[in-house]
Amino acid sequence: MGGGKPRREQEKGKKNLHMTNLIKSNQLVIKSISVPELLREGETDYVILDCDYDLENISSDGLVVKWYFNDDNVEYQWIYGHEPQADPSASHIDLGYKASDDPYTMYRAMKLNNPTINLTGDYRCAVFTYQDEEIADASMIVYSTEEKFDLKYRKKIIDGKEGVELTCFAEGLYPQPTMDIYVNDIIVNETITSDLTMRNDSKYDIMMQVVAKNENLPNEALVKCSLSIPKANYTIPRELIYIPGTPTSTPSVTTNLLRKMEIQAINSSEPDNTDNGDTL
Repeated sequence: MGGGKPRREQEKGKKNLHMTNLIKSNQLVIKSISVPELLREGETDYVILDCDYDLENISSDGLVVKWYFNDDNVEYQWIYGHEPQADPSASHIDLGYKASDDPYTMYRAMKLNNPTINLTGDYRCAVFTYQDEEIADASMIVYSTEEKFDLKYRKKIIDGKEGVELTCFAEGLYPQPTMDIYVNDIIVNETITSDLTMRNDSKYDIMMQVVAKNENLPNEALVKCSLSIPKANYTIPRELIYIPGTPTSTPSVTTNLLRKMEIQAINSSEPDNTDNGDTL
């Protein structure tokens, strides 16, 4: 005699296990959601947001695909057997785009034309049938780089002593940017004026200004302004060479030549993430 379960109970357990597996195999499954995390405004004519799913042998009765933008707003909807529809304000959605030739999935994706910063946000794909429903979430940031970016200096008297005023400014960025000014790779965080403004188009303008006495600077100072958009992993520098001096004691022709030698702007368009330093 053994301590195992009677054969009838064992067979019943096998039937229950088989039924559980059958239920799990016949269900709606979202296999993947494809939404780019980062997209630069103006870099592409369109972007595809895809939601690939499988009905897994269940009925297509009541099949509906919806895309939500920022929680409650239904941006796009496709009811199987009908043409897809979009929110009236979403003129950027191409309703004729087909993600596949499969009649049950062909209108599962959104094609967004000319993506701008206004498309930054959270997206949700929801797939429904009368038997099941599934959702998948993803976020996208459409960022805007600088329309204008410059670093300038102006010699001035500070507390009766010769010095310099350094001004860095940039326009038309999104999301919110940051800015730092360095002298010989040492960050300057004293005597700072800074301003960050959001424009009517939701883009940002940023400005930072610092002053320093010549006696506190090296004979040849490398000044760098680092502009960043942290959420976009984007950083770009501007640089110039500043040589302390007294312009009032220098002939005008020599002054102009000196300024040409001093201001060596380095216009780099590649990201630069090496702006770490100590405090000046």
